[in-house]
Amino acid sequence: MMANQRVPGFESPIRHVAIVLTFIKGPQVDGWVEGILEGLEQLHPINDNIEYTYLNFLSQFESQFVDSTKQEVAQASLDWLAFHFPNIDQYISDFEMLARKARYTIRSQELMNMFLKGLHTFPHIVERIIDKSPNDYYDLKEKTILVVKNQQLLCTIKNSSTAMPFQQNFQRPSYTPRPTHYNSLNAPQNLNNIPVPMDLSRGRAPPNRWP
Repeated sequence: MMANQRVPGFESPIRHVAIVLTFIKGPQVDGWVEGILEGLEQLHPINDNIEYTYLNFLSQFESQFVDSTKQEVAQASLDWLAFHFPNIDQYISDFEMLARKARYTIRSQELMNMFLKGLHTFPHIVERIIDKSPNDYYDLKEKTILVVKNQQLLCTIKNSSTAMPFQQNFQRPSYTPRPTHYNSLNAPQNLNNIPVPMDLSRGRAPPNRWP
């Protein structure tokens, strides 16, 4: 198309459409191409040979093919979407964005099943959500948030209790040997007949106190 600029006859919008159609081939698009060609044949060669004709063709092409491609890509992304604990808000945001592109009905049971499918890596959370019997998608979303927040709280409490276990250090007092003082009553046998120093201070009177 760029090579045909300023070439007489190739600046016609109708001709632009016709040239583009020659590149669209295949059994899945042949019917659509034939319909567009039939529409071109009904256009007035002068009155309808305007830029709007080409822009209208691009709009029809996008609605026919580009949107369907986006829907297929969104569906594939939705199949692979998985919840990462505890980021439930991020999971819901990504899920709803892809669900809109995949054109799911917000109140359908299929949408609820796809939502639970993304939580499959945490089966205990799925079981608790199902036990609450959600009525619709909005109820399912609220109960999922509640279950995940409670689970997060339990994990926080558990981690805080095991992070610093109770330890009590008992230290035995150091043994300090004391010198042994023997007298005539507690002296061992090996000290028999050996002079033992005796404390006679208790038998002495303080000086200058006797008359």
